[in-house]
Amino acid sequence: MSFPSYSVNKPVSITMFYIGIVIVGAVSLMRLPVELKPNISYGDLSIIIAVRGGMPPQEVESMVTKPIEEAVSTVTHLENIYSKSTAGEARIWLEFEPGINMDFAALETREKFSKIKDKLPKEIEKPILAQYKESDLPIMVLAITSKFHTVETLRRVVDEQIKERILRVEGVANVDVYGGRERKILVEIDQARLQAHHVPIDNVVSSLGANNFSLLLGDLPRARNRYLIRAVGIFKSTKDIENIGVSVTPQGSVIKLKDVAIVKDSYADPSNYARTDIEPVVSIYIQKESTANTIKVVGGIKKELKQIKNIIDKNIYIKATLNQADVINDAIDAVKSSLISGAFLSILILLVTLRDLRPTFIISVTIPISVMFTFILMYFQKLSLNVMTLSGLALGIGMLVDNSIVVLDNVDKKRSMLLPLAGWRDRDKSAVIEGASEMGLAIATSTITTVIVFLPFAFVNKETRMLWSGLAFTVTYSLLTSLFVAMTLVPTLLSQMARKPLEKIKQKTLKKSTSSKIKLIYRKGLVLAIRFRYLLIAAAFLMLGIALFFGMKLEKEFMVDAEEGRFTIFVELEPGAKLDVTDKMAKELEEKLGHIKEIKTFTSRVEPGSSKIYIKLKPIRDRARTTKEVMDAIRLEGDKVAKHYKGGFIYFSELEESGLKELTIDLYGYDYKILKETAISIATRLGSIDGLQDIRMSRISGRPEWLVKIDKPNASSFGFTTQEVAETLHGEIRGLRATLFHTEAKEVETITRLQKRYRERLDDVRRLTLYASEGEPILLEQVADFVPDIGMSEITRKNKARIVQITAMVSKGSLQKAVEKVKASLGDMEFPKDYYWRVGGDYERNIKNEKELSAFPFSLKPPYVQMPGVLWITLLLVFMVLASLFESFAQPFVILLSVPLAIVGVVAALFISHKPISRGVIIGAIMLAGIVVNNAIILVDRINFIRTRKDGSRTDKYRDILRASIMAGEDRFRPIFMTTSTTILGLVPMAFDRSESANLWSPLAITVIGGLASSTIMTLFLVPSVYMIFEDLNNMSLAPKQLLIFIQRKMYGIINEVKTYRGRKPM
Repeated sequence: MSFPSYSVNKPVSITMFYIGIVIVGAVSLMRLPVELKPNISYGDLSIIIAVRGGMPPQEVESMVTKPIEEAVSTVTHLENIYSKSTAGEARIWLEFEPGINMDFAALETREKFSKIKDKLPKEIEKPILAQYKESDLPIMVLAITSKFHTVETLRRVVDEQIKERILRVEGVANVDVYGGRERKILVEIDQARLQAHHVPIDNVVSSLGANNFSLLLGDLPRARNRYLIRAVGIFKSTKDIENIGVSVTPQGSVIKLKDVAIVKDSYADPSNYARTDIEPVVSIYIQKESTANTIKVVGGIKKELKQIKNIIDKNIYIKATLNQADVINDAIDAVKSSLISGAFLSILILLVTLRDLRPTFIISVTIPISVMFTFILMYFQKLSLNVMTLSGLALGIGMLVDNSIVVLDNVDKKRSMLLPLAGWRDRDKSAVIEGASEMGLAIATSTITTVIVFLPFAFVNKETRMLWSGLAFTVTYSLLTSLFVAMTLVPTLLSQMARKPLEKIKQKTLKKSTSSKIKLIYRKGLVLAIRFRYLLIAAAFLMLGIALFFGMKLEKEFMVDAEEGRFTIFVELEPGAKLDVTDKMAKELEEKLGHIKEIKTFTSRVEPGSSKIYIKLKPIRDRARTTKEVMDAIRLEGDKVAKHYKGGFIYFSELEESGLKELTIDLYGYDYKILKETAISIATRLGSIDGLQDIRMSRISGRPEWLVKIDKPNASSFGFTTQEVAETLHGEIRGLRATLFHTEAKEVETITRLQKRYRERLDDVRRLTLYASEGEPILLEQVADFVPDIGMSEITRKNKARIVQITAMVSKGSLQKAVEKVKASLGDMEFPKDYYWRVGGDYERNIKNEKELSAFPFSLKPPYVQMPGVLWITLLLVFMVLASLFESFAQPFVILLSVPLAIVGVVAALFISHKPISRGVIIGAIMLAGIVVNNAIILVDRINFIRTRKDGSRTDKYRDILRASIMAGEDRFRPIFMTTSTTILGLVPMAFDRSESANLWSPLAITVIGGLASSTIMTLFLVPSVYMIFEDLNNMSLAPKQLLIFIQRKMYGIINEVKTYRGRKPM
């Protein structure tokens, strides 16, 4: 029993089955995760190690960074190792292949690190291993404000009640707090009093630690219980700290801490500032794990913030100034809107074409049911709702009804032969079963040719496969479910909603009254096309050649610009710039930003030497300028501000999805002096290249410093070692964490250092006091010399080699063309031995993708098939399916001729819409190879059906073939018109979408619309004509010489027919 037969005879079973599909589909939809794009992020792991004592970058590199790099370099699936060594800190980033299990990667990394941990310096703090990268944009920025509290109070609230709770949210990798000052217990030592009492600073530090102590001593048994015995000496107030003894006089008097120092419950010196819209705030910057779902993480943070608001002061407000989930939700909402609009337009064109509510309702019902069916399959495939899968659904919306339309049209033809006699309902059921079964093979083949185009995606590179697999699966699932629905639910509804047949006279009257003038015009045009078929095919190939010519002139671009309305301004000054100087420059720029009407809000974070300002623009509908135009305006104002500051410079960065292109040159070498000179030369050349702007280098300029060179023999004579001198000075100048002060909320660091007046100037430092073993005070200048120097601010490495990065923004043209210009500019530049450069950054990741767009001739070279190569494999697979269907090697060529004809419409659509050839365009072209042949399949299948005699053989008479070609065109004009119209109108909202993220999906929609429109128009006339040409050649069975004569005669015949046709008098 066939599907249509079972469905017509078991309507209740079919109805219950599809009600179940709708219910399960709704549940699946609610459980599908939401994200902007498929997660193809390169997995990132960060190893962060702080080193006590402010170890210089060179020593951090050699003693910490290098050993760790060597240890973790053999971790499985590792792609790149990056590191940055700064004073007192080493950061190592591990970049893994996309799509791997990062939990296993983290476990293996920990194992490798644990093997060398004991070999690292003892000064290192506890290592931090997190799944994120420092340069990752925060997914959320929170501004903490209050009219009744200072920023220091707000900072204390954040540190004690907010930060740790956010860190516990699943998927959160890092939380940084800016603004305000951290609470510290400051023990500020008076050097004069310390000298008067002959107390070394080491005594102060050790006394604080020794007196802030708690220890379990044991337990004491009793009759029924055992009591624990604890020694308790924890500081509970600053008075407890002031009253501890730090030394004893020769007379036996205790010297208390308050005799030599001032103890304050205060704040550390400001290390940064934070503002929102110029107002001082405390900002919380939240970064997620590289593979975590943004929507899910932000949802968890919001849930936690609701609980936090219940426990903090009601006068403290928490506002999200940056939320990447908003960008994702806006994009998803835009695609959903396009999807719903497309479905509405598809139903509307059906109603206009059919002029009957019943068949329109039947076909309309197939859309939501097929979509729900698709959601179920997506759920079990573990796909997410993102712009790719929703674009696949939107693309499929118009195509979902294609199979149902073809079945409906054929059933309608079967019904037209019925008479209103007794028992008409049984005959109607038979007509429904026969009409649906008759089209089963054709619609199955057209569906297979559409979905088979995604099979070659198994051979493209991994990133491309991960990015587009969601769309491929979604389109495949939706079309396969629509095929199943067309063969089951549609026959059921057609049978249950059947009308009594009309009288023949009424049928003819109705038929005549509804005959379309367009259909009549088409018939005349088709007859003319077949008559001049050789001229028609020559014209078609001429149009194809013109399209290819203009297509070569289109821009090629992997990433297309998206109007995100969010970007970051980076403000840089020379290394070593004071915080106050950086803050002054940032404030001047913020004042300029306040006058730009397009800006909705901005958040600043200011640090010594550098600042970041996160900008959020108003929605695109509420502003006159684009993001790029606003950035250009800010750049002009920013440059005016920056020129007044030494080393002042500003540049920009957008969200990854925006398509802003960065070109990065990695310059490899060892000596930073040579690297600096070479990098400046490269930057100068880049500055002369049109289309590049914001050229900058990584921090290679050193910061001024004084080297304290200890005279070892002289120091030894007083009983000092180099380490003892350095640690004493560190405690006096920078300060030491002596102990922790325990509060109810958290532990507060207790910092000991000299009062500011003893460490402000170089002369003050020279006179710092050391104590010999006999207690004799020794001035620092007696055992050390002071030498001015320029120290390195940071050392950057990539794959275990030192690099300097020169970066520029590509303002015009594609990244590929910019790289070609750079290679041409640097081609004649001489480099020192063992110094070389490579293009890194965005280009390094996307180089394969860029080559895919510019590959000519189309390449099938390993390791991955390039995208145009996929098109050739797709055509081969479609040919194989068609040859199997028609049992012919010739007829598939008739059908495949509709594929190149789509190029004409694609090129025209791209020129009109000013779109470059991008990844979305190529995906659309590949899909067209499977879509456009559907109409040709229906035509050729109908021609073959009409030619078939009752005994199953085909007539070869010219007149019969001509009649079959014209009749097939007439019979299939309406279903072809409707299927094409529904597909095109289903994509129109996506193509004309002007939302901020529309460029992520509009190129694909424009490509399919243009290609399908041109191919359908040409298919209706060209396929029957080419079919006749193949029959001409088949009947002639000509040798090559005879074939040439045959074509020549045909061309002369065409010319004569044209003359005759023109010479006819009008009737």
